[in-house]
Formats: sequence, C-alpha cells, structure tokens
Amino acid sequence: MAEIPHKKALSSKIMTMKFMQRQQEQETRQKLEKEQIRVVTEAHWVLDNAGVDLPKPKFQVEYEPSFLQMDVAERSNVGRVSFQKFNENVEKSASASVGKQQLDRELKREKAGEIDDDEMAEELALSNKAKKAKTVSSSKPKPTTNRRAPPPKAKAAPAPRTFMKPKE
Repeated sequence: MAEIPHKKALSSKIMTMKFMQRQQEQETRQKLEKEQIRVVTEAHWVLDNAGVDLPKPKFQVEYEPSFLQMDVAERSNVGRVSFQKFNENVEKSASASVGKQQLDRELKREKAGEIDDDEMAEELALSNKAKKAKTVSSSKPKPTTNRRAPPPKAKAAPAPRTFMKPKE
C-alpha cells in the first residue's frame, strides 16, 4: 500500500468559518488539559508507608456543656424558608414544625416536674419521719447546765404601742 502523502492545508476562508474555529479551540483545550494533568501527576508526591508501622495518634476530646440547654431539634430549623410570605406552603409547614417542637419541649418540662406515686410515697414517709422526730425531741425537756438556777422566765409580752401626739 502506498503511503498517504502529507495533508494539504485548508484554505484561509474555510479556516475562518465558525465550525472550524470551534474545532481548533477544542483541540487546543484538550492539549492544555492533558498538559495540566501531566504537570499535576509529576508534581504529586506519594509516600510509601507499606513497610512502616506508625502508632495510632492518641486524641482525647473533652466536651464542655453549654450554659444554654439546647437539643438538636431546638436549635435547627430543617427545611426550606420562605421570604416575606412568598411561599405559603413552606410557611405553613414551618409553622407546624415549630408548633410541634414547642409542644414537645413543653411535654418534656412537664414530665421533668411530675412525680410518680412511688416517689410521692417515699417523700411523704420521709416527711412524716422528720415530723415525728421533731415532736419527740421537743417533748423532752432540755437539760440545764446549772440545776440550782431558777427556770428561765417566759418573756412578757411587750406593751401595746399607742400613738403619741407630738408636743407643740
């Protein structure tokens, strides 16, 4: 087979047509991309750690509680947001989710303040024991250090106060 002779260059008028210019631009872009990829691969560093056993880093993370008690549901509004009543459907769903979140928070607060029957019985038993201990200790006379001393006198009630007219 005979070899194909060297391609002849196209005329300048054909080369100025849009489709030919686009084809040339596409070829130059492909060349530039290949060159950039080659440069990146040459500059890319690779470490071979197959033979080296590195110890795992020991990280210790400490979490400090926030002063504000915020659950994940409380601090995030998930979903879309409507601007100045632009989308009524989004606003309805957002207000429904906010209402649900508020209801959940209120229920949590109520449950935290509630006491079940067993806890109430324990508290009542403890308070009754404390009252009995008080009455038993108050019914016994307190020992005095000086037995010869007369018993302390009860304080007399102060005289009722009356209005005194100022002297002129």
